[in-house]
Amino acid sequence: MTRKFINRKEELETLEKLKKRKLRSAVIYGRRRVGKTTLIKKFLENKKSLYFLCSRRKIKYNLKKFSEKVCRLLDTPEIEFKNFFDAFRALSSKKGVIVAIDEFGYLVERDEGILSDFQEIMDEIKDFKLILCGSTVSLMESRILGYKSPLYGRVDLQLRVKPLLFEHIFEWFEGISFEDAVKLYGATHNVPKYLEFFEAKNVESEIINNFFDISSFLYNDAINILSEELRDYATYFQVLEAISLGYTKITEIANYSYVQPKDVSYYLKTLEKLDIVERRVPLFSKRKGKKGIYIIKDKYFNFWFRFVSPFQSDIESYASERPVLNFKNNFNQYLGFIFEDLILDLIKRKKVDVGLDFTKIGRWWHKDKEIDIIALNEKTKEILFAECKWQNKVNAEKVCRELAEKSKYVQWHNDERKECLVVFAKSFSKRISEFEGRPIRCFDLRDLERKLNLNS
Repeated sequence: MTRKFINRKEELETLEKLKKRKLRSAVIYGRRRVGKTTLIKKFLENKKSLYFLCSRRKIKYNLKKFSEKVCRLLDTPEIEFKNFFDAFRALSSKKGVIVAIDEFGYLVERDEGILSDFQEIMDEIKDFKLILCGSTVSLMESRILGYKSPLYGRVDLQLRVKPLLFEHIFEWFEGISFEDAVKLYGATHNVPKYLEFFEAKNVESEIINNFFDISSFLYNDAINILSEELRDYATYFQVLEAISLGYTKITEIANYSYVQPKDVSYYLKTLEKLDIVERRVPLFSKRKGKKGIYIIKDKYFNFWFRFVSPFQSDIESYASERPVLNFKNNFNQYLGFIFEDLILDLIKRKKVDVGLDFTKIGRWWHKDKEIDIIALNEKTKEILFAECKWQNKVNAEKVCRELAEKSKYVQWHNDERKECLVVFAKSFSKRISEFEGRPIRCFDLRDLERKLNLNS
């Protein structure tokens, strides 16, 4: 395992506001394994600080351990404070100290009254700065940051830590190919803890070893996270497996999951709040339109429910031949969807210049027609149509011919718009720069690597 600290520049700049401004408190949260603890410890380096990791034990045990840390920081004989208020009052003698309490949710789970205690601490003791961190997203958002929480209105900074961006994987694994980076991204979502289990030397073999072994961390972590976040997690499992297998509409998900269609929306909304699932609608459609579909946004869960969940009984019987064969046969097709998502994200973040200053961007589908990416400028009436092909030796002319035909069904200023076409592929057998009067741009993996300044 290789543990690294990669990027997090924006997150560190946000936390630095605690020092530079007259701010006193921050709440940091996010899915497990995303690197919150590493971020906090990096921020606390060379600062007057106290870091405390809560244990999933009784409040009294945690208070005892916190007391020991306080006394050590103050260089005083060890005592056990009666409560957290007294401990913080003692800490305030060391003016400006930053106190970070990690896995604060464990205290709240034991006794929700702890929130009122910390309300009193924040209201009455002034000479310190406080960071509260937690991994149970639903608990952090509702019981700590929610409007009914005693801490509501007292938190100056809220920071939800997300997985690393795609390009950061090239900092983690020096010299990794773009293709292998997409494979790892599609299986791990660039969650730092998950990347620690890879060397990126033989990526597909490493994925097999990490996902199809009952004793492996990545096999077990999906179950651990969902069982901690959700009460009726067995039903959520069915819902997620349905989506991963291509059942993306409410009625389809309900039928696969043995849930009434009127009830499945509750499960989907909960998964949306956890940033696991996302509802998508085609460009030009309303958010609440009937054309919406559901996809698994978190790529670790997407991979797990597509390739691991349907074969749990095999894997737990130490019979991994069938799931591994399914993975080998279908992984490339799965990566096609990952590649589409990645390209859309890179264009949105202006990491890849497609030659259009767009005001809207998204996917489009209608009946049996589908276009991977459409971007448009509503002022100039320019529109871009893009296709993403996770294939080698792609004939760009053939793709553009099909794309131009599908574009006729997109109803948007059809008689006056200016069109351009873009094709993304692993590699090309034939590139073109123009098709029937439309300018064409072609990007293969090497082009994308240069655009992102990777491995340079």
